[in-house]
Amino acid sequence: MNNKLSKVLTKEDSSFIRDIVKETVEQIEEKLLGTVLRRLEILEGSVFEQKRDIEKLQNDVFEKNKQIEELKSKNEMLHAEKSTATIHNEFENNTEQYSRRNNIRMTGVLDDQERQLSSTVTQKIVSLVNEHLAV
Repeated sequence: MNNKLSKVLTKEDSSFIRDIVKETVEQIEEKLLGTVLRRLEILEGSVFEQKRDIEKLQNDVFEKNKQIEELKSKNEMLHAEKSTATIHNEFENNTEQYSRRNNIRMTGVLDDQERQLSSTVTQKIVSLVNEHLAV
């Protein structure tokens, strides 16, 4: 069979076949390279988008952490204000309770009006006491 092929193929034919094979291999190589390059471009685009998304998420996390810290400090400040307000309320109640000890509540005073000045009420009481008790 080799003899038959050798008779059919000449040196020129074998170089022609080599050229054809070489061109075919180069064409296949170019197609593969083109396919690989397209896939690489797609992957690069995807990687770029993912990188951008990651950076955005990192910025979001940074902002959220900043908000959390601000809320924590505000919460601590409100707790401190609440404690201070509670202390002030207790002090106010105690002070008011002890100040009532020296007060007298009088009812039935003639010409009694709401929101009268204390000096007016005092004058009326003094005149009533002087009149009725002859002091």
